[in-house]
Amino acid sequence: MLDYSEKVVDHFLHPRHLGVMSETDLSASEKLIIADVGHITRGDALRLSLKLRTSDEIILDARFQNFGTGMPIASASYLCTLIIGKTLADALRISAEDLDHDLGGLPELKRRQPILVLDALDTAARKFRGQPPRERAAAGEAPLCTCFQVSESVIERAVRLRGLTSIEAVTAATKAGGGCHTCHPDLEEILKRCAAGNYKIYISLDDYEAARRLYGTPPPRPDELARNEALKAPERTARVADDGFVYPDQSPVAAIVSNKTRAHKKSDARPWNELTYVDRIQRIEEVLEYDLRPAIRTDGGDIRLLDLKENRVLVSLHGHCKKCHSATSTLKMGVEKRLQEAVWPELEVEEVFDGM
Repeated sequence: MLDYSEKVVDHFLHPRHLGVMSETDLSASEKLIIADVGHITRGDALRLSLKLRTSDEIILDARFQNFGTGMPIASASYLCTLIIGKTLADALRISAEDLDHDLGGLPELKRRQPILVLDALDTAARKFRGQPPRERAAAGEAPLCTCFQVSESVIERAVRLRGLTSIEAVTAATKAGGGCHTCHPDLEEILKRCAAGNYKIYISLDDYEAARRLYGTPPPRPDELARNEALKAPERTARVADDGFVYPDQSPVAAIVSNKTRAHKKSDARPWNELTYVDRIQRIEEVLEYDLRPAIRTDGGDIRLLDLKENRVLVSLHGHCKKCHSATSTLKMGVEKRLQEAVWPELEVEEVFDGM
């Protein structure tokens, strides 16, 4: 402890706000958010509990628990003291540099480790606001590290945003490579291509800023930002999928459903067996357009209705869905099930591939 400031030593030996909170202590206008970060298996996990007033997002109380090494204790103790009474937005402005300055040198930054309590605060805020975790696999992406189910995109994000340069650092940050070591050659390849600026995924400017705030990572260089921006997908419109597919004008069904972009109205209530082919197509297309396409397009794909043959609904997939390994599951458990519920219970969905 001789290498650290008196303030760090004080918060390490006499931590403030150490402990847990219970929902039984909450009033109707308060909410308890618990965020767990790090990995208990490698001994650097931390839990942050926040009591928030929902009306103005004021942090009424903050507690932490540390599991493993003692490095995060001082930063967690100090941050909890700092954020009580602040709004969540103000608390999120606190950066690794701020803590390092206030405490006279953080143990984590000296050891090139992430500031777990800041990561936990960010995670708690996203949880409170219903936002997804920052580091998550792309839709439909298979894991590169099968032992810990970590995908290539999650690994690349960690390498670029945390400035990782070794397999050991990747394992410490993501757990990837910490099991059977079979993925180590793949991890080495990711490290090499990222060092050469050969990126595969787009990272938002917000996430770059978050990395600076949470881990003390230097801002990206202009050339790195340029390469990153080149990976940004163009904004999808209601007429174009990611693979360039334009709909619905070229569809053989388009003439029947050309009015599908109208304000959604209640479907024809007549029984299925009383509907004409045109009516059936229109009912199916309405469910696709209003119930299913919004979610599919969110993941960068699209679905096109080609034809209806008896009870067989023929469709084609486009954009990211076209090559997604979970496309069959999406069609059967998602599209087919929804059409059976909303249109006719005997419908079956079949994908038509190019050249068929």
